[in-house]
Amino acid sequence: MKRNIFRLAAFLVMAIFAVCCLYPIIWLMINSFKTNKELFYNTWGLPETMQLDNYARAISKGNIGSSYISSVLITSASVFLTVFFGAMVSYGITRLRFPGVDMVRGLFSMGMSIPAYAVIIPMFAMFNQMKLLDSFTSVIIAHVVFAFPITIYILTGFFMTIPSELEEAFIMDGCTILKGYYKIILPIAKPSIATVSVINFITVWNDLLFPQIFLTTMSKMPLPVILTQFADLDSVDYSGMLAAVVMTVIPTIAVYIVLHDKIIEGMTAGAVKG
Repeated sequence: MKRNIFRLAAFLVMAIFAVCCLYPIIWLMINSFKTNKELFYNTWGLPETMQLDNYARAISKGNIGSSYISSVLITSASVFLTVFFGAMVSYGITRLRFPGVDMVRGLFSMGMSIPAYAVIIPMFAMFNQMKLLDSFTSVIIAHVVFAFPITIYILTGFFMTIPSELEEAFIMDGCTILKGYYKIILPIAKPSIATVSVINFITVWNDLLFPQIFLTTMSKMPLPVILTQFADLDSVDYSGMLAAVVMTVIPTIAVYIVLHDKIIEGMTAGAVKG
């Protein structure tokens, strides 16, 4: 009896938590079909008529097409480079016992405590000297640098759970360390790689700071920057902005739905060390 009551209470708590998480998304989608006037006097109800013009206005005014391309290019390159090199560094820190390895691990861990706003001016000056301003390269480099610490932190924790006997076995079978890394270690590390990929994808996709500082051409701006264009000096197109926000969050939700099981598996594996 007590166990059933406990399960019912736990179910109710999780149901309430699920509603709290899902309702903002549902509210966003519902209100994206309202007019600006209806948005204020009928904030919590269903739309009287479905205003598809909001999405057409979001695409035309916000130039969503080119912004999507920019976001995809920046996010794909940033995530790929971060995971590709981050996995190598994490494996090297875990398995290659060289002098100063603990200090290197500590430096990467310290990187998680450095806010981007603290180094944005030096980075701007550096990219200006390198003639990289107003290019995707500067934004990608900035994202990779700040995504490295959390990536290495998670992947290092996972690689520590892999028994060293595995490497000894494939080396004795004549496999090189590099080949064993690509053929054996990386497939085993898929859950943690999926975890850091999704974390970095969400971070880069939603970032506003780096593109707004390092890019100046509007056609190169990603989606988060374009959302600010719906607010003028004397008015704000709320319904058009909500429609644009819906189109912006869809890829993030889709990626999380597809890989959510891998995220949980990767975080659990990376957090446990025997």
